[in-house]
Amino acid sequence: MTLVVVRDVNILASGAAIPDSLPAHLDDEGFKGRYTIVLSDRMVMKLAEVLTRPYFADKLDRLRREAIIGRTRVSSEVMTPDPSVSGITDDDEDDAVLGTAVAAGADYLVTGDTTRLKLRSYREVQIVTAREFLTLLES
Repeated sequence: MTLVVVRDVNILASGAAIPDSLPAHLDDEGFKGRYTIVLSDRMVMKLAEVLTRPYFADKLDRLRREAIIGRTRVSSEVMTPDPSVSGITDDDEDDAVLGTAVAAGADYLVTGDTTRLKLRSYREVQIVTAREFLTLLES
């Protein structure tokens, strides 16, 4: 059975900008089909916005950013966040990411966001760091 995984925007952006990072390694494993990548349209739009911020724009030209967005969308299943996931955190963005994981029946949400990590799990979704998820993949 293939794992179903939602990778947070911070993980997606870091993987795109820092080729030798843990998030980049996670990207490679997902693109190889080691797990099913799931995200929402809202997450894709957020990724596109994040990649235009100075830190990322300095590392990635416009064509590279567009290619990253395209590859991310094509290699992922796009889900609509479960609307029942509301008020779990103090941030609608956090709830939308959790809602995407719930809607997908995800096994894992991989994130670097401390608010989400503090939950450790939500419903059936385990919330882990990139390092924790890579350890799981390698075991």
